[in-house]
Amino acid sequence: MILNRLTLSLLLAISLPAALVGCHSSLAKDNSIPTNSMVNSSSTSAPITSQLIIKTEKLEEEIVVVANETATEATTLQWASNYHWQLTQVKDKKNNAINIDTDTPITLEIAPSSLSLSQGCQHFSIDFGWMDAPPFEYGSDLRKKPSDCKNIPNDKMGKGDIEALFPKNGILKLGITLSAVAKNEPDNTQMAPKNLMVKIENGNTLIFTGKPIAFRKPTGLPIDNALLERYDWQLKSAVRNTFDENGKIISRQSIGHFYHPEFPASLIFRGYDDSQYASFNSNCNGVGGPYILMTDHILLVGSGMQTVMGCGVTGNRIENELSKLVSNSKSTLSLSLQPSSLSEAQSKNQNDFPRYDLLQTFDSGETLVWQNEIKDTP
Repeated sequence: MILNRLTLSLLLAISLPAALVGCHSSLAKDNSIPTNSMVNSSSTSAPITSQLIIKTEKLEEEIVVVANETATEATTLQWASNYHWQLTQVKDKKNNAINIDTDTPITLEIAPSSLSLSQGCQHFSIDFGWMDAPPFEYGSDLRKKPSDCKNIPNDKMGKGDIEALFPKNGILKLGITLSAVAKNEPDNTQMAPKNLMVKIENGNTLIFTGKPIAFRKPTGLPIDNALLERYDWQLKSAVRNTFDENGKIISRQSIGHFYHPEFPASLIFRGYDDSQYASFNSNCNGVGGPYILMTDHILLVGSGMQTVMGCGVTGNRIENELSKLVSNSKSTLSLSLQPSSLSEAQSKNQNDFPRYDLLQTFDSGETLVWQNEIKDTP
């Protein structure tokens, strides 16, 4: 079933040819762009010349919080990613309470393909080894990550409690569910803490209490999963930005790998009953993974299975670039409505739809511009 779903997504992505056209405006790290800056392109394969960078509106300071929503199975991880989680209770498989160190709390971070646990200088991750993420009981072993504590000898970092909570050997199977909100909560349900329960098969049950993250108000039009999944998305522009010490764009180069008409890039978001998946394709193989769209339009993409057809030297190079960019990635989305170029007669056609530009700016500095197309549903 897992392979069938992934194959379906990749086949759909392959059927979406489109050539890259011009560059569009991009967001800087502070969501502002210098006026009258020029695009510098050093790629011989990119048919794009210098072009003005359009100034965008600065990020507003308004703070938004997560609403008191009910998560479905498919959106449990997305819902949970909007909270700060701290371990508050542990029960063994016989439902007996286990004492934990509350002086050095254990915290949990949610990603589309992994869970991260931290306690002081100790950090561990559980990577999901399959297409479906929890709550569908797929996982891997508990892996220790490098410590971010500086100038502290290893023997003085403390052992911590995280390893003791998990089975010592074998693949971990996890179930992640929402549990009832604790009693005596504030009247404001938006700011009330929530509970998340991580159950280890034949092991302990970890109960985390979460407080909502305060997000800055995102720029652009509203974006949700339904909008992303309503359309197919074609790549129209790909640039790599260079920033000054203040986070302002000082130059940008076209990413030449993505300017080959015979290898057009496309993106499909799919929502299933038990998962959400983003499939990137360059007219040969596809790459993607489970995705999470956060309240502030941050898009997290995990890692998933990838087809392995031979695509030639150029095709393989493009795929490698795409895979490095999007696998286990974090980016910011911004949506804008584009003027319609249709005639009045055409605009009355029932197949007419709003034209959007979807800007995807990665933490590593690249900006991709996607344009929507009617979804080719089989």
